[in-house]
Amino acid sequence: MSAKQLLRLTLIFAVLLVLWGAAALASRREGVPHGEAFRLPSVARAGVDTVLLERARDTTVLARMDTSAWTVNGHPAAPQALEALFAALADTTARSELVAERRASHAALGVDSAGGTHVRVRGGGRTLADFVVGHRAPDFSGGYVRLADKEPTYLVRGQLAEVMNRMPNDWRDRRIASVQPDSVAAIEVSRGARRYTLRHTAGGWKLIPGGAADSAGAVELVAAYRTLEASDFAPQAQADSAGFDRPDRRTRLLRKDGTPILTLLFDSTAAGYWVRPDTGTTVYRIETWTADRLAPADSTLRASAGR
Repeated sequence: MSAKQLLRLTLIFAVLLVLWGAAALASRREGVPHGEAFRLPSVARAGVDTVLLERARDTTVLARMDTSAWTVNGHPAAPQALEALFAALADTTARSELVAERRASHAALGVDSAGGTHVRVRGGGRTLADFVVGHRAPDFSGGYVRLADKEPTYLVRGQLAEVMNRMPNDWRDRRIASVQPDSVAAIEVSRGARRYTLRHTAGGWKLIPGGAADSAGAVELVAAYRTLEASDFAPQAQADSAGFDRPDRRTRLLRKDGTPILTLLFDSTAAGYWVRPDTGTTVYRIETWTADRLAPADSTLRASAGR
């Protein structure tokens, strides 16, 4: 074989090697080795009426009430949580790769009955999707997932594992109230035995008793109720024992005609406050600094306080 022929063969081999490498890289980027990928059936949001998330330690039932409202274990569900749910189910572009083919790997990957979240999406009396979600990937770019009736497990990139592994309370609506500031004409505040009213008059905000109020402080107080969300919810035992009959604090927002907009009852704890609207049954947890924003001491609202 001549040197020219040897060079030509070497060049051909080099080209083939480059092409093979490019194909392997493309396959890796697609995340579908050997042509295998994890795929969920197409799930249309309008066709879903229940999503069941079962774990060894708890169960979450998301149920449709009407075209827009859902509940989670009987409580109002957070709209943004539902958006995340259906976005994750519809993410057909999520990359996946086969990481295990046998049941023996299920426990290590968290897709067994003890460690996994069994997800069943139902609508119209039939199961639309049935799969198990396990541990998050080491780099948190996705998680391990398998179809409920299959042994192969896949690493699925995207938000599917993160969303399906949320705790029951993570699905609940944490919104306590939403009050437009211009609808508030007065706020009555009780802190133990001390009480005062912040009232809007033609001459500005007034403290009763106390005279002129700091306008910036008054505006800040009213604005605190624009979008009020809890940090968590009270466990049933704490909700049942909360002292709302004689609350540590109480606030009442009034319209110009004197009718109430919102009344909140506060019960202090070592780590914050339990709070409940007087017309509701849900008991929320808020931080101490949030309670101080909602029911501040009257001294912080006086015009002479330099605010």
